[in-house]
Order: sequence, then C-alpha cells, then structure tokens
Amino acid sequence: MLEDTVNTEDQTALGAGQKRVLFSLAVVLILPTLGMSSINVLLPTLAEEFGVGQALVNWVVVAYLLSLTAFILGAGAVGDSVGRKRALRIGISVFCVGSIAAGLSVNLWMLIAARLFQGIGAALLLSQVFALTSVVMPKRKVGLAMGLLGTTAAIGTALGPLLSGAMLEWLSWQFTFWLMILLGGAAYFLIARFLPDDVANPPELQRFDVIGSAWLSTSCLFYVLAMPSSSSFSLVLHSVFFFFSVTFIYCFVQSQKRAQFPLVSLAFLKHKLRNTSLIVSFIVDAIAMSTLVVGPFYLTYALGLSPVTVGLIVSIGPCTAAVAGYPSGEVVDHFGIAFAMFLGLLMILIGTISFAILPSLFGLYGYVVALFVLTPGRQLFLAAHHTFVMTTVAEKEKGMGSGLINLCKNLGLMTGASLLGGVFSLLLQVKSAALASSAQLNMAFSLTFSLAALFILGALIAVFVISRKQAF
Repeated sequence: MLEDTVNTEDQTALGAGQKRVLFSLAVVLILPTLGMSSINVLLPTLAEEFGVGQALVNWVVVAYLLSLTAFILGAGAVGDSVGRKRALRIGISVFCVGSIAAGLSVNLWMLIAARLFQGIGAALLLSQVFALTSVVMPKRKVGLAMGLLGTTAAIGTALGPLLSGAMLEWLSWQFTFWLMILLGGAAYFLIARFLPDDVANPPELQRFDVIGSAWLSTSCLFYVLAMPSSSSFSLVLHSVFFFFSVTFIYCFVQSQKRAQFPLVSLAFLKHKLRNTSLIVSFIVDAIAMSTLVVGPFYLTYALGLSPVTVGLIVSIGPCTAAVAGYPSGEVVDHFGIAFAMFLGLLMILIGTISFAILPSLFGLYGYVVALFVLTPGRQLFLAAHHTFVMTTVAEKEKGMGSGLINLCKNLGLMTGASLLGGVFSLLLQVKSAALASSAQLNMAFSLTFSLAALFILGALIAVFVISRKQAF
C-alpha cells in the first residue's frame, strides 16, 4: 500500500524506499517535459521535410499542449478511480505508443495525430506524479520533494533542445522519439519495481465524467485557436474563437454542477486561497513562457547575438531552475508555505521589473541579472504552490488537485507563448522583429514586461488580501 511508505511527521530524513520512489517519479516526470521542450528545435526541419509553412508545422507543438491540457483533469480522475500506479503504467504505455507513431510518421498530419496521442499519455503522467508524491512522502518533506520534482522538470526542459539538436546533427529527427521510447521503458521498469501497489477507490467514489471532458476539450481547442499564431488570423476571428471558448467553458461548469462524479467538484473550488494560488500559478507560468518566446527575438535583433549565444543565454533559465529546485523545497519545509510563496512572488515581481528596465540600460548583463532573479523566484513559488494545493486536498481528491495544477500550468504556457508574444509584436509596430530598430525593440520589450509586472503585482496583492482572511 502507498500509505505504508509514509512515516510519521517527525521524520527528518527520507528512507531508502522513499528515495527510490522519488527517483522513479522523477524519471517519469522527464518524459512529458521532454515531449514539450524537444520539438521546437525540430520544427524547421519538419517544415522542410513535409513541405509546409511555419504556421502549420507549429501544430506539432500545439497538438501536444492541446491534448495535455484538455485531458489533464480527466487523467487525474482516472488515477483516483483505478489507482495511481496503474494510471502511471497506462500513461507511460500511451506516451510510448504515441512516440512510436510519431517516429514512423510519413506526413505532417500523422505526426500531429501522434502528438495528440502522446499528449494524452503525458496528461496521465503529470496528473499522478504530484498526487503520488504527496502520499508517499512524509508531510514535513513534501515541500522538499516538490522542489526536487521542480528541478527534474527544469532538467527535462533544458535537455530537450540539446538532445533533439544532437539527434538532428548526427542522426535524424525520428531518433528524438526513439529516445523517448527508451526513457519510457526505463520509467515503466522503475515504477513496476519500486512503487508500492495501491488500490482504486471503491465503486461509489470511482468517476470519469465523459461529458465534462468533452466540454473542457472543446473549450481548450477554441482557446488555442483564439491565440494569435499566424498573421493571417484577424481580430474578429480571434474574438469569435474566444467567444466559443468561453461558451464551452461555461457549459463545462454547468455540467459539473449536474454530474454525479464531476471532474472538479464545487466543494473543491470553495477554498478561496487555494483557488487564488492556482490562478496566480497561471500568471507566473505565462510570464515564464514569455521569456522563452520574446527573449530570443530581443537577444537576436536588439543585442545582435548569434544563434549559438542566444541558445546559451536562453538555457540559463532552465539550468537556474534546476539548481533552485532543491533549496526551494527546503525553504518551504523550514520556513513554511506562506513565507516561501510571498518571497517567490516578490522575486518574480523584481525579476519582471528588472526585465523591463535593465536590458535597455546594461544590455546582455542586465538581461542575465533579471533572469537570475525571476527564475529562482518562480521555482520557490511553485514549490510552495504545489505543496499548498496537494496538502489541502482530501486523499480521494489528490488526482483532481494534481490535475488542476497542471491544467493551470499548461494554460499559462499557451497564454504566455501566444498572448504576451503577441503584445510584444504589436508594440513593435512592424511586420517582423528583424525590421525593427533597437529603440523599437527596447520599448516593446520594456512595455511587455512592465505589463507582466502589473499582473504579478496584482497577484501578490490578491494572495496577501485573501490570506488575511484564510490562513495557509
């Protein structure tokens, strides 16, 4: 039983069995992060090989995020119903089948379909990892474990472009997916070997809301379409897509009120401080993603850096996040969730303000300083956020809580890539960043992150006000 691996709250060190379980879950977590970060490098090659444009080949990335986001809540419910170890094994199998199909793809549409299937597997994996961690780890070590998982996710994000670039240089793009299959096999072995068996919830607690999943999936599809991904999309069309997205999310909420076994229970959403933390995480991840989307344009055209140098600078973020994960968890465990969350948000606020001011004054040095402030702040906030959410939900709702964490994260990533990237492009007032002057680039970059700073300031104030009424 999973609960048998949990020791008393007074325990100060992890046992050997718990370390093996945590390592196994970390290996599992690398799979979906690789699936998300390793494809961007392949896009130019895929566009050339399949003879398509950039807007169309981008769906190789969008398809994965779409299915991951759309199925994340349903995947959490699957774990609550059939057992989390079994859900992990199913997720690894689905992910690997999707990877096989992707590696064998002979046209773009087959690859997009494979990525959709791969995303479903990733949803099953992400929805269970945090839920299992909160069960297996001693309560006083949950923050540490969440921090280590944050480090693992950052390592996967940093390794993705490096590995796929190496595959392109020496082999072919298909080998990126063969590598994922090998890692999936290792993850399956570790889970089968070291993760204790658990049991499914009794029949009266088992649930899978098919109708609710359909409403949520459709809403996510229109939300993705509403984001500006191509210059051929008009404001009117974006608005129509966004209207449909809101309409379908309203249908989803109404269906949850009537469903016998909803994906998100209304009682779960009555915790105002937890809801606020989830919304703030959406904002934080959107801003983090904007540094990966807007940053390369600024570094290339405003600072005149070479592609190799740009790649090295961009990799500072994931590498810093990997280093910051462990100490972030220690801060949560030793100083408490509230302290860590407020400090993390304050660092993010300072980081976004630094992005708005320092690069235009000090160039590359100012950019790097801002990155070194914002990234550890995000890791600290996420460690506190994950710990807070997963320690305030009932045992039977761990999968639901983990699913909501990942739903907000993926919506934030999509929003940051599209919306804040669109704000930057709009402020440039030219068709391409390559045509903009240094003054235009500096102004657009500064205003984009000034807007981001306002969002974070509002988030910090909201958490402070609500935490005065409802303690962590």
